[in-house]
Amino acid sequence: MQKIEIFVRHCNLSSHSIGRKRLPSFSRELCYYNLKRTSKTDLVNITFMMDGDVKKHFLKDEKDYEVIKIEGGTEARSFQNLVEYVNKRDFSDETIIYLLEDDYFHKDNWPDILLEGFEISADYISLYDHKDKYCLPEYIKWTSKIFISKSCHWRTTPTTTNTYAMKFKTFKQHFDIHKKFSDLKTGSSKDHDKFLHLWNNGYNLLTSIPGYSTHMDNMWLSPAIDWEKLLIKEKNILENKEK
Repeated sequence: MQKIEIFVRHCNLSSHSIGRKRLPSFSRELCYYNLKRTSKTDLVNITFMMDGDVKKHFLKDEKDYEVIKIEGGTEARSFQNLVEYVNKRDFSDETIIYLLEDDYFHKDNWPDILLEGFEISADYISLYDHKDKYCLPEYIKWTSKIFISKSCHWRTTPTTTNTYAMKFKTFKQHFDIHKKFSDLKTGSSKDHDKFLHLWNNGYNLLTSIPGYSTHMDNMWLSPAIDWEKLLIKEKNILENKEK
């Protein structure tokens, strides 16, 4: 059975998140519990990458999965440390590597959907249906190829964020590219430029329609889904579990 290896980055405070507008029920801790609950243990393994003081973070109580300390300090450095760590691992070529940021929320059944996407010969996959592709002027003339898997539709898209999945053989092939587009001088990763570079060199990127995850930024939530309702549902599941 194909395995999904998730590597999710956490930190005590991210300068990239300052000023972002969030849904009322959002918290990174809720995203964390949602990821664990929706990750089927027969398909998924999670490694939490902690950039900062884990004793001051909710990951201090993590007992189910490995927590790895990384020294970053900036988004770009933490991402470079992440890909360097993954590059040293010994996975099979077909293992799916899912690099994830800590403010993403997932719908139930996302692991099966991700596996379906790779049955379409995708090089890269995001479960985040980017709202910007529907409303920004630079995408007015942009066209997509549409595919269908067992459970949903997929579209080609030129770019995504630094949350995405690929097979380990693809990760190794493009390891230097993943590092190159993290700008240590500015502290930010140029994820848009990275995926345009891959796109222009013949590598495709698919996103699910509708989204099976979303970046929890109010301006760019995956469309057509009531994410606040799902956050409240997740909170209720967690509260009932703790009773």
